[in-house]
Amino acid sequence: MAANAQTELSAEQRREIAAWFEANSAQLPEPVRIFLALHHKYLSEDGDPRRAFESVYRELRRALRITPSSEKRKSGSPLAALPPSKVACAKSQRERLQVRIERTRQLCSWHDLQKERRDKELTRLEERLTKMRTKETDENGQKELEELMESTRLQDIAPTPEEQAKADAAADRFVEHVLRGDGPDPAMQSVNETLIPAGAVLASEQYVSLPVTLPPDLVDATVVETLHEQRVRHDFSMLVTRIELNVEKKVVVDQEGERHVVAASTAEYGPPRYSVTWQALATLAVLVAQFALPFNRLATMLSVAGKRFTAGGLSRMLHYVAERLTPIYLELARQLADCEILAGDDTSCRVLEVSGYFKSKAEQASEHKDKPPWAAYQTPRAAEQSLRLYEEMQRLRVRLRLEGDRKATRTSAEPPSLGVLIGRRLVFESPRRNGNGAKESMHTTVISGRTSADDPRSLTVFYRSHLGGCGDLLESILENRDPSLRKVVLQGDLSPTNLITSPELLARFDVKLVGCSAHARRPFALYEHEDRVRCGYMLTLFQGLAIDEQRLDVHGRNRENVLAVRGNESRQTWNDILKLAKKIADVWSKGTKLGTAARYIINHFAALTAYLDDPRLEATNNLRERMLRMEKLIEGSSMFRRSLEGRFALDVVRSVLQTAVAAGVPVHEYLVSVLRTSHEQLAKHPDRFTPRAWAAANLAKLSTITSTATPSSS
Repeated sequence: MAANAQTELSAEQRREIAAWFEANSAQLPEPVRIFLALHHKYLSEDGDPRRAFESVYRELRRALRITPSSEKRKSGSPLAALPPSKVACAKSQRERLQVRIERTRQLCSWHDLQKERRDKELTRLEERLTKMRTKETDENGQKELEELMESTRLQDIAPTPEEQAKADAAADRFVEHVLRGDGPDPAMQSVNETLIPAGAVLASEQYVSLPVTLPPDLVDATVVETLHEQRVRHDFSMLVTRIELNVEKKVVVDQEGERHVVAASTAEYGPPRYSVTWQALATLAVLVAQFALPFNRLATMLSVAGKRFTAGGLSRMLHYVAERLTPIYLELARQLADCEILAGDDTSCRVLEVSGYFKSKAEQASEHKDKPPWAAYQTPRAAEQSLRLYEEMQRLRVRLRLEGDRKATRTSAEPPSLGVLIGRRLVFESPRRNGNGAKESMHTTVISGRTSADDPRSLTVFYRSHLGGCGDLLESILENRDPSLRKVVLQGDLSPTNLITSPELLARFDVKLVGCSAHARRPFALYEHEDRVRCGYMLTLFQGLAIDEQRLDVHGRNRENVLAVRGNESRQTWNDILKLAKKIADVWSKGTKLGTAARYIINHFAALTAYLDDPRLEATNNLRERMLRMEKLIEGSSMFRRSLEGRFALDVVRSVLQTAVAAGVPVHEYLVSVLRTSHEQLAKHPDRFTPRAWAAANLAKLSTITSTATPSSS
C-alpha cells in the first residue's frame, strides 16, 4: 500500500520542474515540448494551481479528442441557424400580415440559395474524388484526399443574378401556396404545451392607495393639483397557513336508548385522516408531477414551526391523489383506444424495486425462487384474481361483523394497489416477441391522441411505466378499440419496439405507420463531423422541411394551404433527401452510423412522407419527446422511484395533469374540484370528470374566468 501512495508536490517542487522545462525546452522533441508546455501553466502558478489545471485539463481533452458527453454536440433545432428577421413596426393588421409575408419570402429565397450552394459543394467534392481515384494512390494523394474531406466550409459567395431570380421565383410560389384557404382553421391547430402555461398558481389582486406625505419644508405649501399614477408590484411567496378547526361533537341518545357521537364534517377543508386541505393536495400534485420537485426538498421548504413535513408523508399524499384520479386515468386509456391517430414514444426509467429484484435474480441464478414484486399484477388475469381475493375478504369481513365477531373484524385485507387497479386493464409485463420469456427493461411510455378529430383541446395524454416498449402499450390499449373503427394511424420513430406485431390486432384493424422526420434527421446532425459536405447538405434539406411547417404555423393552417405546401415544396425536398440518402449509402457501409441513417430513410421513405398527404398529421413526433424529457428531469433531480407503486402514482397524476393542460382548463381549480368529488361518483362516472368533460360542464364559469383575466405580455 505504501508503494502505491501518491507523493504530493510542494510549491517549490512545482517551480523547480517549471524552471527545468524553461531551460531545456529548446532541446526537447516537438511533441514532448508541446505536451509539457500545457503543464507548465499550472506548475508555474504561485498560488492555488487548481484553476490553471482545469484549463489545461480541458485543452488536453480537446487535443486528444476526448469529449465528455455534456460537451458533445446534440442534434439541435433545424431552425437554429435562420437569418435574422428585419425589424419592422407594423401598426395595422394589414401591415402585420405584410411583415409575415416578407419574412416568409425572405426565408424561402435564402434557403433556396443555401440548397444551391450545398449542391455545388457536393458536386465539386464528387468530381475531385473521381479524379483522385484515377491517380495512383501515393502518400501525397492520400494527404490530398484527407485535406479535401476536411475543407468543407462553404464560401460566402454572392449569388449570380440567375440564381437570385430562381430563388425569388421559388419564394413567390411558396408564398402563394402558404396563403391559400380561408385563414387559420381551429381544427388544424396543434397543442404544444408540455408544462402548465397558466392556472397552476392561485393569483389575487390588491389595490392600495398611497397618499402623499409632504416634506417638512413644503407643509405650508398650497396644493394646486392632485395627480394619480398607476404602478404595479408583484409579490410571490410560499405561504403555509395553519387552519384550526373547532369541530363540534354532539352525544345523542336515540329512541332505543343507544348513544351516538355525531361530529361536524371536515370534508369541506380536506380528506379524512390527512392534515392538509384540498388546495394543498392540488398544489403538491402540480409541483411534484408537473414540475419534478423532489419530495425531500419540498418537505424541507414547507416545514415550519409546529409542523414538520417529511418526504414519506408527502409521497403518501400524492399516492392518495393518484388513487382518487385512477378512474379518470383508466377512462383516458379507454377513450384513447378509439382515437383515429395515435402518436407515442418511450424512454427508459429506473425503479429500485425492479432493479433490485433482477440483480438478486442474476446473483442467485437457478436458486432464485422469490416472486417478483409485481406478481399480483404480472398479467391482467393475475390482477383480476388479486382484486377478486380482496373483494372476497371484504365480504367475509362484513359477514363476520354482522355475526358480532368483533375480534375477526379488526383484521382486514390490504386494499388493492394502483398496480392491481391499472394492471387489470393494461399489461405490465410484456412477453418478448421472440417467445423467450418476459421483457425485463423498464420503460415509461407516453401516447397521445385526439378523442375528437376536429378539436385540438381534446388531446388525451397517457403515461404508463411498464416492462416493455411503446408497441406493447399500444397493443394493450387497442385491445379495447371499437371493432367498427378499423382505420388507425400510428406515428413514432419506426423502431421495432414501437410497432404493432399482434396478428389478431393487425387482422382487426388497418394500421398505417407514419414516421418522424426529426428522428430521420438526428443522426446526420450528431455525426456531421464524419462527412461535413453530405451531412451539411442533408441538414439543409431538413431545415427546408422545418421552414415549411413553421411558416404554416405563422400564417395559420388550413387544409388547403397545408396540402399545397406539403404537396409541392415539402415533397420536392423529400425527393432531394432520398436522392442524397442513396449517395450516402453508396459511400458509407451498413455498419456505420451515417450508413444506417441513410438506409433508414431509403427503407422507410413511404412512412416518413405519409404526413404529406394528410394535413391532420404532424411532421415530427417532437411533442411526445418533449413530454418525456420531464422523465429525465425527474431522474436527474430525484434519481428514481423506490417502488413501483410510487412510479404508478406519478403516471396517473401526470397523465391527468398533461391532459388538463391540453384541454386548456385551470389545472389547480380542476384538481380541487375533482378531489372534492366522492370516490363513488368518480368510480361510477369517470367520463364526466375527464378534463375535457369538466371543461364542458363548467363552460360558463371558465368563460367568466377568461374574460376577467389579465392578458399575458407574451
